[in-house]
Amino acid sequence: MDHLRHRAWLLLPILAIVLALFGVSDVLIGITADPGITVAITGLTPDELRAVDPEGYRLADFLVRTQGVTLASFGVSLTVVLLGPYRGSQPWAWKVAWILPALAVSVPVMYVSFGLAPDVPPAPPMISGPIVAVLAAVVLVVDRRRFREAKTATD
Repeated sequence: MDHLRHRAWLLLPILAIVLALFGVSDVLIGITADPGITVAITGLTPDELRAVDPEGYRLADFLVRTQGVTLASFGVSLTVVLLGPYRGSQPWAWKVAWILPALAVSVPVMYVSFGLAPDVPPAPPMISGPIVAVLAAVVLVVDRRRFREAKTATD
């Protein structure tokens, strides 16, 4: 069990890198990178949205790409913190790492608060967000003792 506990932290940078890759794909591909999101919000596929409202489609595509830049930047920044200070057991990095499950929970909350199109399946991030949040939170809770020990060693 100790071996698992000592290696569990590796899941955090893996998740951060996956988020960065999702961001990069959003930048490169745009609104069609995840058509399920468009369907969940509008009830239309990206192609249907383009046919109905070309300007709205263009705006949505731009927003997806700019949000992709944000997501990629977040993923890269968090990966740097996780592979440096977090790996080095710096207590502040453990606190900062809680931003990952917080972000992952906020995504489905945004969908629900914004509102979904009727009779459509949930957007994929509504499923993956809670999974990422739980995985990251479990790793952080399992790993907390290492940071407490590091803090007492420096006091």
